[in-house]
Amino acid sequence: MNIINIALAQLGASSMHMEENLKQITDTIELVSQKKADYLLFPELYLAEQPDEAMLGHLCASAKKHRVGVILGYSETDQTKRYNTALFIDKKGEILGKYRKIHLLEFERNIFEPGDQCPVFDLPEGKFGLMISYDLLFPEVPRILAIKGAHLLLVLSANSFPSHPYHNVYMNSRALENHVFVAMSNKVGLADNTLYLGESTVIHPNGSTIYKCSNNVELPVISINLDEIKEARGTLDYLKNRRPSVYAKECFGDLSQ
Repeated sequence: MNIINIALAQLGASSMHMEENLKQITDTIELVSQKKADYLLFPELYLAEQPDEAMLGHLCASAKKHRVGVILGYSETDQTKRYNTALFIDKKGEILGKYRKIHLLEFERNIFEPGDQCPVFDLPEGKFGLMISYDLLFPEVPRILAIKGAHLLLVLSANSFPSHPYHNVYMNSRALENHVFVAMSNKVGLADNTLYLGESTVIHPNGSTIYKCSNNVELPVISINLDEIKEARGTLDYLKNRRPSVYAKECFGDLSQ
């Protein structure tokens, strides 16, 4: 069996002090390693600032020491532009790459530039894709990642009260329609006058919920078996039965035409 243990860092809001944040992250890496986690998924913008080179080196060293891959959300500065970014550090402590949030809410457009790439990270256990919060409400990004071979979609979120009435529908649909596992880690608690929802979730490729956190601090480690993807796909192989030529002919994706 191809088992992966995913830790969801549904923790209290991070501090404005980077040193305190760094300690909390490294402490969490050590803690989930004791729970046999393979990968640790943090929420969207868990760090309000971009970690400097020394801090990144410390995070990578911790990931390597404890053999835990880390997916961390932060505000990235690239020259004059800012991005809502997810950084992927593997179990060897190496930075595999990053994903920049593609779909921005209206207020975010005053702060961030949108990303324009959908990378898939090829790990020993399987292929992972990343998304950030609002991306989940659009079917295109998860479908692109699935077409590229992703087995597991990791979603960094910052969903607050009141919750979106259809959020669970989106989560389950993205897993079911793409034959992939979906794991989402969300912020929890009060920060900057915003009450975050929690309810971090893992969804099976058959659309069922494997685990859902409460509205409190949690640090669960969830085991998933990637071999179950084939069984969940069954005869309803949505990816195989797609009609890309028709979609292209009908100007799919460009409603201006």
